[in-house]
Amino acid sequence: MLDIVALANELGFSEAATISADDVVTSKELTSLCNPEACRQYGSCWTCQPAAGPFEQLQEHITSKDAGIVVQSIRDNVDFYEDWEILAETRASHNERLDRLAAAMREEFKDVMEFSTGGCDVCESCTYPDAPCRNPDTQRHSLSAHGVSVGSTCQRAGMDYSFENGRIRYIGMILYCN
Repeated sequence: MLDIVALANELGFSEAATISADDVVTSKELTSLCNPEACRQYGSCWTCQPAAGPFEQLQEHITSKDAGIVVQSIRDNVDFYEDWEILAETRASHNERLDRLAAAMREEFKDVMEFSTGGCDVCESCTYPDAPCRNPDTQRHSLSAHGVSVGSTCQRAGMDYSFENGRIRYIGMILYCN
């Protein structure tokens, strides 16, 4: 049986913890942050709003799963307002590790669903809204679009999610059915 926490650690995540699907905290109000004034990803891909769908449908994506893992990539000595290249590099390496973890989990589990910060960028350019998703089985879903309270979910997983000067945290979550 795949030890997903050990694999997450091998891949280089700073933190990793298993959770049950019941430990994922969501709020319909959080999905209101997915709007054209607040998010540059809005309307840009199949996993962001408005394409992601209504909150009730998104909740089914989460509640239909059995368990999962929450992972963090932490980078220190970063100025959130000036170090754009470092932030982009950290996010890209975080998502690369997340994709590798999800791929390994797809070999072992059913109905694997991957979540990260921001919208899906698996493809160089998204087909939204002109054609169906090219990779529906490996797309990366938005935590925000699903209304996931990242701080509360991390807390339930026993992980710190505090904001600190000079430290950035990228969060990922993968849910699955046994």
